[in-house]
Amino acid sequence: MNILCRSVVLVAVVSLLAPASVARSAAADGRSCVGLSPPADGIIIAGFDPGPGYEGHWGIDYEGDRDGLVQAAAGGTVIFSGRVVDNPVVTIDHGGRLWTSYSYLGHITVLAGEKVERGTVVGTVGSGTGHGDVHLSVRVDGEYIDPLRVMGCQARAPSAGLRLVEVR
Repeated sequence: MNILCRSVVLVAVVSLLAPASVARSAAADGRSCVGLSPPADGIIIAGFDPGPGYEGHWGIDYEGDRDGLVQAAAGGTVIFSGRVVDNPVVTIDHGGRLWTSYSYLGHITVLAGEKVERGTVVGTVGSGTGHGDVHLSVRVDGEYIDPLRVMGCQARAPSAGLRLVEVR
């Protein structure tokens, strides 16, 4: 799939994710909500930094409190709930070829096939994996993207087609 088509899919998918009430409150203060919610309270401690092949970091990590809650970034259907290389992982299909995965969990609280809403607890932060954080990865049409591209409410930018003229 070419880059333009992928971008159109991304915009279409992300525009469906924000609840209307969040979008209305954001619009009132000059922001536009079209994205995912953070899966955990905490700061981002590792950014998206993919490398060649499977090297690098293919998501972002949030600092998490031990046994803190990990929440779905948007509504969808759980398509995987289990272990990958002894790492508890949950993957959610949000529709429109958008998937999120949550790794380094202590406990998983959802099952494959379960429908979840934005904010549904999908697990807890675990330290048994050697991490004290939550890893969030985002895939669009099977390809990993920087989760920050589709997170939360962002300052509204003027339209590229907008032309400012002097008023006399």
